[in-house]
Amino acid sequence: MTRVRWWGTGVVALVLLVLCAGLPLLNAALDDTGRPLAAGTVLSAGTEREGVRPVTFAVPSAGWVLSEAETSLTSSIELFSGDVVVNVNVVVPLGPLDARRLWDGLGRIVAVGGQTRLGAQPAPTTTAHGLTGLTGRITGRDRAGTAAVFAADTLGATVTAAGPPGAYRSASAQVEALVRTVRIRSPRS
Repeated sequence: MTRVRWWGTGVVALVLLVLCAGLPLLNAALDDTGRPLAAGTVLSAGTEREGVRPVTFAVPSAGWVLSEAETSLTSSIELFSGDVVVNVNVVVPLGPLDARRLWDGLGRIVAVGGQTRLGAQPAPTTTAHGLTGLTGRITGRDRAGTAAVFAADTLGATVTAAGPPGAYRSASAQVEALVRTVRIRSPRS
């Protein structure tokens, strides 16, 4: 008669327990969901001078999250709310800068991924601080959004926001509110 040993079954059960219970805990610990932001939080990007970063904007409402993994305060900030992603980028030009050239350059960058493109005819826009620029639509398969570009004397800023069409429609008023708060303070030489 053969004696049955259950230790093998116990080891398998222990491994399954670790995989089923331990992996979700590990995933939660490593998950980079970002940092929730309060409505009105002012964020700044660009090279800091005298304690101030030159490109600023305000978070329009609660529900937006700062993607810390995709943010570099010297050059860009990424926020998301559900499936809608907003990127604010600082542009340091190598030559003369104007909003139309910035729009054309952003259009080439957006098209590189092959999933989306900028509209060819942007409309003028002005922020609450009097900063003028251009704005238009982002379109693509299963993507909808908006882009805006602003050019100051020595710096520029781009704002892109996109997501699935339904999600973007729900967030579009908040994105427009965010864009209206963009400000560029030209660094002093």
